[in-house]
Amino acid sequence: MWRPGMPIECLVVGYGGANNTGAEARTSEAIRQMLDADPRVRVTLTSLDRRRTLRYLDESERLRVAQINPVFVVSIARLVAKADIVVLVEGSCFKENFSPALLWFFLYSADLAQRVGIPTVAYGVDAGALTPANASWAKAVAQRMDLLMVRTDNAAFVLRSLGVDREIAVTTDTAFSLVPEDRQWAETVLAGQGVDMKGPIVGIAFEEFFWWPVVPCILKAALGVQKDRYKSIYYHSWRGDSRRKSKEMKESIAAYADWAVTELGAQVVFFAMESLDISPCRDVMAIMQSPSVLIDADHASAAQMTSLLRRLDWLVTCRYHALVLAMGGAIPVIGLAHDERIASIMDELGLLQDFLLSYEEERIAAQLMQKTLALRAEADRIRRRIESTMPRYHSRMDDNRKRFADLVAGRFPSDRGGLSEPRVEQG
Repeated sequence: MWRPGMPIECLVVGYGGANNTGAEARTSEAIRQMLDADPRVRVTLTSLDRRRTLRYLDESERLRVAQINPVFVVSIARLVAKADIVVLVEGSCFKENFSPALLWFFLYSADLAQRVGIPTVAYGVDAGALTPANASWAKAVAQRMDLLMVRTDNAAFVLRSLGVDREIAVTTDTAFSLVPEDRQWAETVLAGQGVDMKGPIVGIAFEEFFWWPVVPCILKAALGVQKDRYKSIYYHSWRGDSRRKSKEMKESIAAYADWAVTELGAQVVFFAMESLDISPCRDVMAIMQSPSVLIDADHASAAQMTSLLRRLDWLVTCRYHALVLAMGGAIPVIGLAHDERIASIMDELGLLQDFLLSYEEERIAAQLMQKTLALRAEADRIRRRIESTMPRYHSRMDDNRKRFADLVAGRFPSDRGGLSEPRVEQG
């Protein structure tokens, strides 16, 4: 139990160790904010693969990375028992389209802490569609949060629709503050891959739409089935005719990419924003008739990915954080989305109606071509629009830290002999 003069043990629960650029960016920035908020805070971050997480985070006296078992019940309980405060930091927090198990991981961590009286925080997270059973649990956990911060107005709307009637602070994603590698580094890397820096460069952040959700299957795991295995007892699910749809989607993306090369003189760079995206990106590249380049999260950090994204002339993205990280470079963007996250931020940018596609629409390649022509014709206006919104996002992002600092100061009052120093407000 915490007492004045002791450090504050903060358990940060996120989607670490998957070589996911977005999780890497937002988690590292959120932790930086938490450590900056109060010198007494010491962070323990969960990770599915500690070695991968240490690729971009250095452990210190105030930060350590804890390996957890994918079947997380026991390992999370042990970490919660040592914590003074529990923080949910993953963007896809109150939603289950990727995996109900991921949702259970976050809800279980917070619920367990709440039941033993440990303060809980949702740190700039998102919310989306839930089954009735999971919606009930999510509502209960969200309602009991000591601090509930979401990254979009839509996320707040979703939680209120569930019946959450406590204060919900709308901040934004912490990845907005990520500092990229410098521009010269990006140009050197792209040139080294054979990209002509004088020509237009289109980025395509592609992912597999049709093998979700990842679901637990103990029988398959016990039998040692490797096909479609994600990790441990979890497997990708292909439902109905989703394999056929996947093939058609990849053919559509390849047709669009070839068109961009032959008709617009563009060079195509694929971005695999998570390790899982490497295979579907390569599938598309194998169909194409034109050359292309792949940048993947196994070999590029979030800061490096950000620098490369900001060197593009335009971006077609299926990944939320490719959009967020590119915005700092005011890169014109077309969204190809399968959930509400890209739509919510494009709505805030005023680009939703003209430059968003659902993955379920018909004639994907043709629509991408039409939207690209419109995007290029309006590129300057779109860049100015994105640039004009960035101060607002940075202000909202810093609100995460301020609110967290206030909560910590209120729940963990310092004494004169403690580890904390007085906070000085700038006026």
